Amino acid sequence: MRTIRRIILFAAATAAPLLAADINGSWKFDGEVSGNPIRLDCAIKQDGEKFFGTCKAAEGGEIKLEGSIAGDKIRFAYQVDYQGTIYTLAYTGVVKDNAEMKGEIEVANTGGTFTAKKQGA
Repeated sequence: MRTIRRIILFAAATAAPLLAADINGSWKFDGEVSGNPIRLDCAIKQDGEKFFGTCKAAEGGEIKLEGSIAGDKIRFAYQVDYQGTIYTLAYTGVVKDNAEMKGEIEVANTGGTFTAKKQGA
């Protein structure tokens, strides 16, 4: 009986970190790439390990993003048109307590960083 109880406790303890963080809701992103600020207000809808969102950029315009989340690891990307050239901004990072994100941004062979806070959390 003790062996079965230990197996159940071990299984429960190791399974919990595999569950995806809950990122549904409104998020405010602040980032920087090569001295250029990035400010986004996003509404994110999560479906398991996939998510989609619509963001408003500080300088105007709407951005559609899509990504994935596994445990606390997040990855997403979106495209922007800058002076007639399309760039893809790829974000990778971690989610903390379902209320904060922190990570890196990669675009056109250069990089930057970002933080995000869930609004109303």
